[in-house]
Amino acid sequence: MSIARSLSPLKVIGATALSAMLLLAAPQVVSAEEAASPLRAYLAAKHDAIQAQSAKPATPTAIHAKVTAESRSGVRRLRIGQTGEFQYISDSGRDYAGYNLGAGSWDSLVGTLASAVADEYIVQAAAQGVPLDALDVVFTSIPERKSENLDYPNNLSYVAYIDSPATDAQLQALKRAVHEKSSAIDLVTRPQQVSHAEVEYIHSPASRDSKLPPGLRDFITEEKRPAVLARQVKPAAGKAKPAGTEPLVARAHVEPHTGLRRTFLGKDGYHQQLHDSAPELLGYALAPTVEEHLLGVTGTCLTHIFEVQAASRNVLLDSLELTVDGQVSPRFGSNVTSPARFSDIRYKVRIESPASEQEIDALRQSVEATCPLYNLVKDEQKLEGSIVRGAYAEAAR
Repeated sequence: MSIARSLSPLKVIGATALSAMLLLAAPQVVSAEEAASPLRAYLAAKHDAIQAQSAKPATPTAIHAKVTAESRSGVRRLRIGQTGEFQYISDSGRDYAGYNLGAGSWDSLVGTLASAVADEYIVQAAAQGVPLDALDVVFTSIPERKSENLDYPNNLSYVAYIDSPATDAQLQALKRAVHEKSSAIDLVTRPQQVSHAEVEYIHSPASRDSKLPPGLRDFITEEKRPAVLARQVKPAAGKAKPAGTEPLVARAHVEPHTGLRRTFLGKDGYHQQLHDSAPELLGYALAPTVEEHLLGVTGTCLTHIFEVQAASRNVLLDSLELTVDGQVSPRFGSNVTSPARFSDIRYKVRIESPASEQEIDALRQSVEATCPLYNLVKDEQKLEGSIVRGAYAEAAR
């Protein structure tokens, strides 16, 4: 059992961060050939791991994540894994009653897609024996309004900056394999079968004990509702309409010795994410896999939209917790005949509220109709990719 999976949740964050820093920064004893190109050495080890995995029967991987709306602040705490061993905070900016304590769901999605594409390039390069010396993936999305009440990240594209002696033909073959094999690309480019959210409704008193500290209903009514209503005000006749949504951008950098992906969100890289590989593919259990995080991010988005719609419809909430479950088929195994794919995606939400069951069901319906990432996964998107030769230029950020 790894250290990260045996400690308490609070200790996990510190232990994971410390282990990651040590692994990413500590000097390692390597041969002269490995020192010249540590990423090639990593790919060789990854190739051996793939060969070993391909010789054994494989089973789908279950994915589980839980999101909690945290009381007075309304921030969404994402716990990934059956025991919540990895955690992220998702938050809004101050203009939307948030504190910018963590990346929003849209930024997190784009960052996780950048990391997922980088991961697939590494895996397919190892499988095909394509030498790489450096890899960064810059992923971009231009959000698009799909209806009056729904918009979400769209116009998906990436640029893979690859330093490699491989031929152009090899790199193009590598790109085709990435697009064919990636479960993450398949998740956002093909319509997915997603269940309606199952609601566990708990009726709470209409009036709260005045001795209790402020809670979620206070956040919804006093902070989120004014922010939501302000966004719903349309510009007066003759006044300029608000500027369109800015493009979303993230960069995933592959650490050459370990294959860990450090992802910088936004143009300024203010928020960061770390992703690891699965244990059988040289993972260190320092961070979640991109497959786990992708489903988790859809959960943070749904939780936020429950807050937004509750504020808009003046529905009081005293607690809000959502779980997302699914599975992804294996990449490699003696019984594997098709690329890895997500399936059986389902959501369950636990709500404590003084509202009626009918109001809660109407709330659920409005959330599913307007949740950006819930609908993005259900819809079909286009994704384009390109390769630029050479290492990513840090100064170009």
